[in-house]
Amino acid sequence: MNKAARRLRRLLSLGGGPTLHFKGGIEVIQPGRLSGWVIAPGVVLHEVRLLVGDHLIARADINQPRPDVCEAHGWNGQPGFCLDLPGELPPLDWQLRPRVIALSPDASQQVELSLMTGEEQVSELLLALLQSELLGLIGHCDGLQHGRILGWAGRIAQTQRVRIWLQSAGKEPQEVICNQRREGMQSLGLPENCGFSILPQTLPEDWAGQEVWCSFDRQNRFHLPQLQTIILPAGRVNAPKDLQLTTHAEDLSAQPVHHQTTVLTSSDDLRGHWETVELFRQYLDQLEEELNARDRDRSLPSANDGRRRWWTRLLRSGD
Repeated sequence: MNKAARRLRRLLSLGGGPTLHFKGGIEVIQPGRLSGWVIAPGVVLHEVRLLVGDHLIARADINQPRPDVCEAHGWNGQPGFCLDLPGELPPLDWQLRPRVIALSPDASQQVELSLMTGEEQVSELLLALLQSELLGLIGHCDGLQHGRILGWAGRIAQTQRVRIWLQSAGKEPQEVICNQRREGMQSLGLPENCGFSILPQTLPEDWAGQEVWCSFDRQNRFHLPQLQTIILPAGRVNAPKDLQLTTHAEDLSAQPVHHQTTVLTSSDDLRGHWETVELFRQYLDQLEEELNARDRDRSLPSANDGRRRWWTRLLRSGD
C-alpha cells in the first residue's frame, strides 16, 4: 500500500491504530446532536467523527469546557465535545455500522466511543436515528419552573411545528406541540415559537406524583436533555388549560447532566387557589406586554397607554 493510501485510511479512520486507554464517551444522543467528553492520558485527542462505514457524516473539535470532568479526573484542558448532526443525508449503505470515534490530530491514534449510560449499543441507536424523520432535532427540558414543565425543541430552518412526548413509566405518552414563544432562539438558528409549557394539572389524574421526562419520539428512545429529575405534584389544582408563559432561551445541551430531584409538593385548597391566581395574573401581564409591543410596531397609540391596569389591581387586591 502506498503512502497516499495509508494517509487516506487514517483520515477516514479505517486504519488500526494502537489501543488507547481512555475515559469518557457519549453522554447525550439527540436527533440533531451528540455530546459528551473524552480524555486519554498521554495522548492529545483532537476531534470526534461520526462515520457510517467509511462515510464521514459529521465531525467536531474536542474543545468544550467541562470543569466537572477536569476536577474529577485531574485533567487540564477542555475535554468536551458537541457534534451537530445534519438534517439530511446522502444515500448510504445501511448495512454498514455507524460509529463515533475520537482521533489524534494526525488521525494515527483513535478510540471508539460508546454511550456512557450503557443502556443501548451506540451503533444500533445511531442506525435507527439516522434513518428516522427525527434527524436534526435538538431541544432541552428546563424542568419545573413556576408550576410548569418548560423547555424547547426544534430543527434549524424548520417549516413545521415540532412535537415531542411527555413520558412516565407505565403511562400512555402525552403529545406536546412546541409552538410557544421563546425569546432568543434565533441565535441557535431556530424559530422563536419552538418552546413548550406543560401545566401538570392538565395531565391525567393517575400521573400525579409520578416522575416524568420528555422524549423526541413516542417510543422513548431519544430523550431531551434535562438537568433535574421532574416529579409531578401529588395533588391536583384546577387551573386554566390555555395559559402560556414566555421564557428565555438557554443552550444547555452541551452541559454536563447532573441529576437532582425537584418535587412540587401538594398544598391545601387555599394555597392552590392563590397559586392559580398568580399564574393567571402572569398570563395577563404577558398578554398586555405583547399587545403593547404590537401597537408600537405598528406605530399606533396603544389602547392601554395611560390606562390603569384594572385587572392587575383586581387580582392583587387579595394578596
